[in-house]
Amino acid sequence: MTRIESGRLALARDPQRIQEAVEMLAGTLRQRMIAERRLEAAGEYAVSALLAEIVSGKDTALALSCRDLIVKVGRTSVYPLCTAMESLDAATQQTICGMLTEIGYEHAVPALRGLAEDSTNTMDVREAAEVALRSLGANTSVSLSAAWADLSVSHFKGFASLLPYPADAENMIWAYDDFTGLQGTPVATEIYHSIRSMQAAARSVALDPNNDYGVALYAAANLRRENRAETAGVTDPVYGDQDRSPQFYATAFGTGIGQQVLALGLGENDTALVRDALAALAITTGDMGLFSGEEFGGPLRQALRYPDRRVRIEAAIIVAEAQPRASFGDEPLVMAELSNAIQGYGQPSAVVVAATEEDAQVASAGLVDAGYVVLASATTVDGLTDAMNNASVVDLVVMDVDASRVDSNLRSLRASARTAASPVLVFATGVDLPAMRAAFPAGGSVMAIDRNASGSGRLSAMNQLMAQASGGSLDETAALIYAIEATEAVNALAAGTRGDVLNPQEALSTYLDALQSRSGGLRMLIAEGLSEMDTSEAQVALIDAALDATGSEQIELLGYATASVRSFGNQTTADQVASVLSLVQLADESDLADAAAALHGALDLPGGSVLQFVN
Repeated sequence: MTRIESGRLALARDPQRIQEAVEMLAGTLRQRMIAERRLEAAGEYAVSALLAEIVSGKDTALALSCRDLIVKVGRTSVYPLCTAMESLDAATQQTICGMLTEIGYEHAVPALRGLAEDSTNTMDVREAAEVALRSLGANTSVSLSAAWADLSVSHFKGFASLLPYPADAENMIWAYDDFTGLQGTPVATEIYHSIRSMQAAARSVALDPNNDYGVALYAAANLRRENRAETAGVTDPVYGDQDRSPQFYATAFGTGIGQQVLALGLGENDTALVRDALAALAITTGDMGLFSGEEFGGPLRQALRYPDRRVRIEAAIIVAEAQPRASFGDEPLVMAELSNAIQGYGQPSAVVVAATEEDAQVASAGLVDAGYVVLASATTVDGLTDAMNNASVVDLVVMDVDASRVDSNLRSLRASARTAASPVLVFATGVDLPAMRAAFPAGGSVMAIDRNASGSGRLSAMNQLMAQASGGSLDETAALIYAIEATEAVNALAAGTRGDVLNPQEALSTYLDALQSRSGGLRMLIAEGLSEMDTSEAQVALIDAALDATGSEQIELLGYATASVRSFGNQTTADQVASVLSLVQLADESDLADAAAALHGALDLPGGSVLQFVN
């Protein structure tokens, strides 16, 4: 939005200017025409002043004009009207029911249902609400709690009709009291839907405390709200000062709710929310609750197949740490993801969809500079199919096409398993850019930027998109943390006593490779895991590694080799036996000599070669 456009909006929404326009509605024909234009331009922001005249009832003609203006404002007046309606007198409630009938938007349904079903209201009010509900085609066969949950879902899905001003940096959350009337609290557009979803879910649960779906919606929207607020660097004046963190709500209600939160995130391909849900399940989920929530499609199983690699490994770690005792069908997938994490991930991958080859080259060059491997570029998504067949995941999609082709390309991307949740950066210029930004509000997995942005501007947009869509790029540090966590999970399986549903030896070849390629603490974790695997390959590899190492690492590796021999007996080769004997004889440092002697003793070798040390 340009400075000129921002200035016009600020002028149109100025409270003093709005009040003056409301008063002009009682003036001459010319004054009324000017006032109507001003008030329609003010939109939702004019409803408070217009409704105040209706409530006061001092001037019947003016109140009627205000009523008609609110109806003209239309869609954006629904929420302020519904908010005020619950607190007003019966006559005004009937008037609002009539306005909502004429405006004709379904997000008024829960408030109207509440009015119609409240036995303390007059029959005239209840009948007016019923008329409005019939006009809106409301489904009255479900409970009022379910109706509020449905509205929560609509906001959770980000329905465009529910966001008053997509291009604005802020939108209003309304409240009403008898003293001040309607008052709006501006909240960042990035978190508007999440706040509304939480509010509707809270109403749902208040009506029916057993509505688990409402609880899950509240927890999911709360996690998303926090994610988007942090990514956008905005504060939340509505829920920002909650006594409990979003993570509290995600964990306190147990595994069943946690699984539903995960299902909600998966359904929206919201990678950041999915990862938050997995983090909560990692705290609460044990073997018995591992695959609860099957009615929601087995969310943990879905997570094991999710396009984002971090989601897959986090889900695999949760399953492995729970050490399931019953087969569930995806055991090989869990072990494969753990092995992938231990091996380490390479550079992030990207694909480019561009209108011309030249545009594709420019976009690809920027991606390479940013550290991405460009798998392919094409003029359509279908043209990327072959290249993506060999990729387990696509971390980022860059789209530089005509605006008329953006939607069809997005549908094709979301239909592919490899790009269903991939963040998409869309280049747009001129008149197309504002429309694109309105179509893809801030905080989601699609971002529109100026095609003429500088290289640094494009890089900044990539980083912001990756952060808000999935928590940021998978860098070396994050990959190392995953490798450590995956190794610890496999080691726990190897040391566990819950049966062999997940077989740690499926990661044996990965462990053998990692013992050579990894270093430091991770290498020692690998050695620890090998020491708990009953195979000759593991023991032989441990002893070879110990014999080749030096310093403190050699001593630690000798300890793991000794542990393997103690647990599973002598599975060494003749050459290794000779090398161990030689090490015992030649060790000139006390700790090393002790470690070598322990391995020698565990192997139960003849003692003749060490009798020389008896004196």
